[in-house]
Amino acid sequence: MSAQRLLQGPLQVADWLAAPAPADCGALAFFAGTVRNQHEGRAVSGMHYHAYPALAEARLLEIETEAASRFGVYCRVAHAVGELVVGDVSVVVVVHAPHRAASFDACRWAIDTIKQTIPIWKEERYVDSSSRFLEGQILKDVKDA
Repeated sequence: MSAQRLLQGPLQVADWLAAPAPADCGALAFFAGTVRNQHEGRAVSGMHYHAYPALAEARLLEIETEAASRFGVYCRVAHAVGELVVGDVSVVVVVHAPHRAASFDACRWAIDTIKQTIPIWKEERYVDSSSRFLEGQILKDVKDA
């Protein structure tokens, strides 16, 4: 598995689940976000994810570090950039923890924080060949999320 967190093209779930768990961990929480086939009543054919790579990489690493500090877990996150089609995996969060409660809490915090802090923009592609950028939000610092 790559040390990079911002990766070109769809992410492969098996790659992220294959990494060995730390010996002191008895819980694994995993989240994968996929491209869905509709949004706000429009048929979607895919997404193009655009990013500010240097800042996105740094922020993804900060999320892993902050999750470890806040929840006492081992956390890995990644986000795809480039062209993806319906069903492709665009984001993953993998959390290993000694116990399940911390793994669930950290996993939810990590995906919510990715949405709030990472400079990645979604360009939705529609079945009718049109596209549009989805409205974003003001980015927060990871520690404020």
